[in-house]
Amino acid sequence: MGLARKTLSGIIWAYASYFGRRIFTLLTTAILARLLVPADFGLVAFATIAVTFMETIRGFGINDALIYTDKDVEKAANTAFIFNILIGVGQCAFMFFAAPFALNFIDDPQVVPVMQVLGLIFIIVGFGQTHDALLQKELQFRKRFLPELLATVFKGIVSIILAFTGFGVWAIVYGQLVGAIAQTIAKWYVLRWVPNFRFYIEQARSLWQYGVQVLMFSLLDNALEQADQFFIGIMLGQVQLGFYAIAARIPEMIIANLSLVLTQALFPAYSKLQHDIPRLKDWFIMTTKYTSFLSVPAGIGMSVVAPELVLIVFGDQWVETIRFLQVLALLGMVATLPWSAGDVMKAIGKPDVSTKLLLVESLYTFPMIFAFIYFTQDAVMASLANLISLCITTVLRLSVVSYYLKMNPLRFVTVFRSPFISAGVMALGVYSWRLWVNSMGSPMLLTLLTSIALGGVIYGAMMFLLERDELMNMIETIKKARSGDDDDDEDEEGEDNVTA
Repeated sequence: MGLARKTLSGIIWAYASYFGRRIFTLLTTAILARLLVPADFGLVAFATIAVTFMETIRGFGINDALIYTDKDVEKAANTAFIFNILIGVGQCAFMFFAAPFALNFIDDPQVVPVMQVLGLIFIIVGFGQTHDALLQKELQFRKRFLPELLATVFKGIVSIILAFTGFGVWAIVYGQLVGAIAQTIAKWYVLRWVPNFRFYIEQARSLWQYGVQVLMFSLLDNALEQADQFFIGIMLGQVQLGFYAIAARIPEMIIANLSLVLTQALFPAYSKLQHDIPRLKDWFIMTTKYTSFLSVPAGIGMSVVAPELVLIVFGDQWVETIRFLQVLALLGMVATLPWSAGDVMKAIGKPDVSTKLLLVESLYTFPMIFAFIYFTQDAVMASLANLISLCITTVLRLSVVSYYLKMNPLRFVTVFRSPFISAGVMALGVYSWRLWVNSMGSPMLLTLLTSIALGGVIYGAMMFLLERDELMNMIETIKKARSGDDDDDEDEEGEDNVTA
């Protein structure tokens, strides 16, 4: 199978997996939102910030290095497996002893045992990380579908049952543990790869040299991504953080999944093109353009219909979440625009450049978020500050990757022009429609459904007028990739055989 077909298949299966999981997660959250209180979600959200930060360290970039490497893959995989187990144990121990310090930020004694129990996840997932990396390396996203779906289903069912029986915040915690166990077991089942438990020094050195650069990038990237949540939690309290956590669910499902799916599928594909810069440049432009075709209308449209979305999905008690969602939808949209730039830098063996960029970005992101909260005492302003910072970051990242790919950064103005114009017209049409139907006393659900339908029609019509040739080309590309008629299939086959 050629690289184009394997990548397309990977994106489709990764998106199906991620979207399916997010749909189930959203349904679970909608039920839990009616059984638990904002403080419960805020407590878990704060603990999750720590877990997410530690997850970044989980593989020390080893799994990305395994995906990147094309020499002695079997030895590298066995070495990575031992790395992942040891790192997982160390992280669990760190979470256990560091948990009491969380009381300096959250005035709720439950935060200590919650963080300590969640730390067990690191050991559990450590046994499946290498299997997951090997599946990604060969773009076998179809096999990743079952483990990821099972994790979400088990987590959701257990959380709901325990919430109904009065476990409170622990319903979410125990659900997370059960989901992690189900996912790890399923990964071993679908791959059937059994490590030989040998540690190879040469491969360890190679994995570490590459992985440490990815690690530094991941740490800084995660810190920047979680910055608004962290400052909200320590400066305004866990209730406001709970509103944020609920608001983030919908953008995560609809917008953020585009970025995560593309990263999972495109980094292995980009790595196979690491020695063909002209072709890599074409792939980067194409994927960035097609991503914006989807993420821009999703973000702007979601911001417009946020009132109906929040009240229908979560209920009246979460009305304060509306403003969060309006900003977070736009933030998620902007985040997708330069997302694959980092994958390009990793693919050409320069992850350190992305790390240096993050250091620069932290110089204006952290102070801006802190200042916005400090002077306004408004949690939504933290996300607004993050949105402004991310706009600056987008320009910076695209400019740098353009330099390494030897292309004019102004080319992105053309790439993004049509989706933003079309989404702007769509937003005006949908907003006017909502005002009219609401004045007529229309049911909220009908307002939401008709607004989504109208937005889709307006955006589709505008894009057809502005990008007719490009849309036809995109459809033709997909058809060729699916049928295996890609002109470069023969060469790609050779590349696949070399790296297999």
